[in-house]
Amino acid sequence: MKNNIEVYKYYSGKLGKKIYNAPAQRKTPINQLKYQDQKASRICGWKIAENFTKDDLWLTLTYPARQPIEPEKARKDISLFLAYLRRAYKKENIELKYIYTAGRTKRGMVHFHMLVNKFDTSIIANLWRKISGGGMSFKHLFLNEYGYVNYKKIADYLIKNSQETFYRKDRIHKKRFCASLNLVMPEIRKQLIKAKEWKLNPSSIKGYLVDKNSIYNGYGWLDNGEHWDCCRVQRYTLIHIGVICNRRRTKKHSLPSMPEIFSEDNWWEERGDDI
Repeated sequence: MKNNIEVYKYYSGKLGKKIYNAPAQRKTPINQLKYQDQKASRICGWKIAENFTKDDLWLTLTYPARQPIEPEKARKDISLFLAYLRRAYKKENIELKYIYTAGRTKRGMVHFHMLVNKFDTSIIANLWRKISGGGMSFKHLFLNEYGYVNYKKIADYLIKNSQETFYRKDRIHKKRFCASLNLVMPEIRKQLIKAKEWKLNPSSIKGYLVDKNSIYNGYGWLDNGEHWDCCRVQRYTLIHIGVICNRRRTKKHSLPSMPEIFSEDNWWEERGDDI
């Protein structure tokens, strides 16, 4: 990705074997659903990190208060909104990029959370207002302590929002998140290493530093602190040094205090010394 590298290590049980997925026979287990949510969050985060910057926008689209919205109407409204939005971007010679999820409040009110590349916010708000009669709020994307887009936090929030409708019978979309087709995925490299174990504290590579808060040593994506599923894994993030250096350069430093200057003739008068 642009500013970092995500590393995943795991012991594979598929080496030397041909394993095929069996047809669905019963209801999907809860652990499997949790794994699918986390996998969707990872993929969503990769797309955010690769395609969006700190100048892009986080939108919250709402409907008028206490107005029940059917799933079919919500799908129609968001599709129409994206069509008009794509046309508005095209007039300015900009290609629209977006990721969004649909959610419901505890009272059943439909809302959308969406990421779009930077544009005139008044145009965006007017388009949604004409279609739905609702409101909209804007924010710039969340940043982490290193100064780049906190794609993991944003992706987790989007998938959490989609769970409010995805697991309902009247769900709005069949996907956990929806994204434009022009988003670029980061390059994924796979390497087979013949080793019995790995270091619990991973080392960095040239030009990068290890984010200590991102190191995880456990058992798969389903470790809940009580029992483990899947195989042993390790994951961590490498931060590009250039990002950290730029953050340090932008730090404001206080100016040094101006020293007092005395002339040779009256330096004792200024100090008030008795001679």
